[in-house]
Amino acid sequence: MKKLMSALGFASFSFFLLSGFGAQHSTVDASSSMQGKELALKFVVKPDAGMKITKEGPWSLTLNNPQGLKFELKEGKFETKELNESLPGFEVKAEVLPGITQGKVDYTVKAFVCSEDKKHCYPQVLKGSLDWSIKS
Repeated sequence: MKKLMSALGFASFSFFLLSGFGAQHSTVDASSSMQGKELALKFVVKPDAGMKITKEGPWSLTLNNPQGLKFELKEGKFETKELNESLPGFEVKAEVLPGITQGKVDYTVKAFVCSEDKKHCYPQVLKGSLDWSIKS
């Protein structure tokens, strides 16, 4: 029984580490701006002190229920893996639906950061919401 409990504890701890739900080592700076007739949404990943961005890991942006914006949705979500390395992060543009002047977008950014010496790397799952509006 003791071995079983140890094995289950190790398996749970391993899943916790591998799934990216451990300690956060970065944040997201989310913003919006009108660019012509489209709303540009920008999600920039900011590593904590002593950490740096690595493009070697998997990156993605998922927008859940983007209210008032025209995206090609799959199961109510928009997803892209097109990392803008110069940000680093994601910038997507969408047409604003007629009559809409404001809305909210829930986002999930999956990123990857490492310590400065690259001895420790961490998957990041960063969630948040972005309220946007069009100024007339």
